[in-house]
Amino acid sequence: MHTRFRRPDRRTFRTRNRLKEALLQLMGRRNYDEITVDEIADLAEVGRSTFYSHFSSKEDLLFAGFDRWVLSLAEAPGHGPSASGPRRFQFSLPMLQHIRSQKHFFQATVERSADGGVRRKTTALLAEVARRELDRMEPSANGEPRPRQAQAHAVAGAFLGLVSWWLSSGNQMTAEEVDEVFQGMM
Repeated sequence: MHTRFRRPDRRTFRTRNRLKEALLQLMGRRNYDEITVDEIADLAEVGRSTFYSHFSSKEDLLFAGFDRWVLSLAEAPGHGPSASGPRRFQFSLPMLQHIRSQKHFFQATVERSADGGVRRKTTALLAEVARRELDRMEPSANGEPRPRQAQAHAVAGAFLGLVSWWLSSGNQMTAEEVDEVFQGMM
């Protein structure tokens, strides 16, 4: 029996989009941690059971599609050299451009989330992208994953720290200028 990947039907696509839009709309008014699944479902005009037939949690809805996009950044072709030399990490500039366009969303979820789950998931995604890029740059000689994982988390932490400073400092640096700083540090 041959199994094919099936695209979601239009109704599924519309429902998932309405749920995502409802979450974003609520986040424009309130802190992410204060928003409930019931409120999201009500605003999207679907039942709670419909929400859970599409997403396992509010966090699952928040990251829907984002995780695939972030992981794809490690496979993207290089974006050319930076002013400070060759680009080591390909993910940083597209991420910075995305974050700049979604500044309030990033601050509301990653920086201000009280439970830390969103920040942990974001850090884990960035660490996985960094690990893949580190493997591309220099394959692990002895196959020992722990040092590579530590390196990847250090890259993710440095990136998120720089982004937090950039967004909260009122600095008018462009995403390209912040990327130069990041690339130079790495």
